[in-house]
Amino acid sequence: MLTEQQIKHFHTLGFLIFRQLFNKDELNTIHTEFEAAMQAAYRHAPFDGTHRHWLPMMGPETPFFTNLPEDLRFSEVAEQLYGDDVFFCVSDANRYVGNTGWHPDHNVDPTKDCYGVKFAYYLESVDANSGALRLIPGSHKNPLHDDLRENLNELGLEICDVPGYVCKSEPGDVVAFDMRCWHASWGGSDDRRMCTVVYYNNPKTPIEEAATRDRARSNAKSPEHFNRPGASLYDPDWVANPTGSEKRQRWIDRLRELEFLQ
Repeated sequence: MLTEQQIKHFHTLGFLIFRQLFNKDELNTIHTEFEAAMQAAYRHAPFDGTHRHWLPMMGPETPFFTNLPEDLRFSEVAEQLYGDDVFFCVSDANRYVGNTGWHPDHNVDPTKDCYGVKFAYYLESVDANSGALRLIPGSHKNPLHDDLRENLNELGLEICDVPGYVCKSEPGDVVAFDMRCWHASWGGSDDRRMCTVVYYNNPKTPIEEAATRDRARSNAKSPEHFNRPGASLYDPDWVANPTGSEKRQRWIDRLRELEFLQ
């Protein structure tokens, strides 16, 4: 449960850090599921350190990842930040390569894009020079968000020289940030393992719903973009909701209404 101060911190600066949210046993499970799932999904293109690998982790083969979105440590925080009707989008795993340039995941204008919170957790220790997440505080709101979009590339700065907050992280730590925040990483290895859980704000108007449907169409292209053509973003077993979870079913129904599920 977040304090009022934490909620204000998130909405003002755009992020929160939760130290040691995962215990040692959970981290061991995460490692095991991560490696097995990545190996199985990319048999056709084993990781060689040149291209990022990305994989939704929502099937019966990865039960910890699959059930993590319903974990109260994540879902309750998302609900406190964006309302009880927030809906889950994806639980995924990534193998990053090299630096990641400054960018927001979503547009700041709610008539053009949806928005939400991304919980990110690294499986190795990361700091300013080894690929830690960097954020520009307050960049999830205008005028700063659009000022950066218009001017950042013209400043001629290296990623590491742009003023920002470095989210130094140890295994077990989790960073939650508004997906409209500008973020980057610098100095990471060629096998930087990071996983995320994403929740979206529930659109309230027809214009916001249209923007969210546009995002759904964009998200649907992710498997092909990451060299897994024909793969589904949502595992059929997750959509079948075999445990009868009321929370998951509410998410599934909303995902279907907003055309994330086709």
